[in-house]
Amino acid sequence: MPVMQRAAESAPHTRHAHGSPRGFPLAWILALAYLLIIAYASLQPFRDWRFPPDEILRFLIAPWPRYITLADILINLIAYAPFGFLLALGLKTRTGAPAAVMLATLLAAMLSLAMESAQMFLPARIASSVDLLTNSTGALFGALAAPLLSPSGFPGSRLAALRQRWFIPGTLADVGLVIICLWLLTHLHPTAQPFGTGYLRATFDLPAYFFYTPRLLLLAEGAVVFFNLLGLGLLISALMRRASRPFGLIATVVTVGLAIKSIAAVTLFRSPGPFTWLTPGVALGLLAGALLLYPLSRAPRPAKIACATACFCAAVAAINLAPDNPYQAVPPQLLAASPSHFLNFSGIIRALSELWPFLTVTYLLVAAGTTRASSQASGIEEWT
Repeated sequence: MPVMQRAAESAPHTRHAHGSPRGFPLAWILALAYLLIIAYASLQPFRDWRFPPDEILRFLIAPWPRYITLADILINLIAYAPFGFLLALGLKTRTGAPAAVMLATLLAAMLSLAMESAQMFLPARIASSVDLLTNSTGALFGALAAPLLSPSGFPGSRLAALRQRWFIPGTLADVGLVIICLWLLTHLHPTAQPFGTGYLRATFDLPAYFFYTPRLLLLAEGAVVFFNLLGLGLLISALMRRASRPFGLIATVVTVGLAIKSIAAVTLFRSPGPFTWLTPGVALGLLAGALLLYPLSRAPRPAKIACATACFCAAVAAINLAPDNPYQAVPPQLLAASPSHFLNFSGIIRALSELWPFLTVTYLLVAAGTTRASSQASGIEEWT
């Protein structure tokens, strides 16, 4: 191992761990990415635009819906909490914590107001003052969490220490860790199979390319899980220090993702059981992916990045070419006639699930193009 690379592994990155300037652009980049996801989800189905009534903002004084459930309120709170958190984290480097919380909440409320107003142009969407209120409150809760989880406070300092000990340093690795956390959230997608990110047929009204047969569906589900598991595992392994053992962490991340899928199936989507997602195809993909992932996790870092990129591309192709599952039921909260505000949250999660593999492939291509000179200049451990 080169001397400079060994020094990068052992040197304490104090400035980064205690809120270096690198955290400022990272927080803003992630906030912008989440803003785009919110806009993508809020403006679906992107068609049948119309001129709204003369008073575009009249939904602000309209009567509240007759039925508002606790689940609807909690879901809207959760949807905007990450946005408020990221905004406050970025603002905290320029202002104090109280000002950052207030500004983050105000900016999130302005975004929610803009999205609700834009929905007045879409006949398929319903603007609501309840959504504006709950979205803004969720952003406030997220902003209040930012000072606690920042690297300069507790428990953020503990998390920063774990991050420094297990993973390679630098902003590039930070972005990769955030992408992995976003993958966990994609399991809240109610109609997607586990690891089923990048499914675009429903959004763009694309036809099914193959007719359903039990064997073809089994192979398609297995292929989707197999390629995504390999890609995710190799991404995690590429972010870890060479002295670390990645297989245990990969297994933990996958287990947490599947646990989120099981809990959401019962609590949010009223599924008959927590393991309805565990089909023979999913089990086949998990087994085959785990067997091949163990030896591949020992490959050089550039090989892991290249293989992970190819796996995610193959997974997107597999899920969009797969036949439709005739036994998959749509949760009642997602039916068009349902008055539930769950549709807003579901739209954000669906957008995240559809865009996640494309975001990840873009990130991997940037990581693959990182040169030795730029890595050493920025203090990032070599990707070689």
